[in-house]
Amino acid sequence: MNKKKVIRIVSVLSLGTVLLTLWAVFSYKESDKFGGFPVPQLAKKTVSREDFESFTWAGTSEAKEDGLPFLYRSHIKAGGWKKTFTEGTLTTYQKGEHKIDVIAQTGYLSINVSRE
Repeated sequence: MNKKKVIRIVSVLSLGTVLLTLWAVFSYKESDKFGGFPVPQLAKKTVSREDFESFTWAGTSEAKEDGLPFLYRSHIKAGGWKKTFTEGTLTTYQKGEHKIDVIAQTGYLSINVSRE
C-alpha cells in the first residue's frame, strides 16, 4: 500500500470519528423539566405534562439493556445520573435531589419525575 492510500484511509477514518462524536454529543439535550436529564433530540414528543413527557423514538427496544441504546445510557451516565432501580421496562435514575423514572419499550419512551 502506498503512502497516499494510507493517508486517505486515516483521513477518512478520522473524519468519520469526529462526525460520529459530534453526532453523539449533540443527539441529546438537557431538560429543564427533569433536572437536566438528557432527552433524545430525535424523539417525537407525544404527551407533555408538568412532570411527565412521553415520546415515540425508534432508538428504544425492549431487547436492549434498560430498553435504551448504549449511546443514550452512556450519555446519561456521563451526565452524572446513577441508576438506582430497575424493574421490567422501568428504570429510575438519580442525580443529587432529582429522581427520574424512565420507561423504555419498543418505539416508546417516557420520562417523568419519580414519586418515590
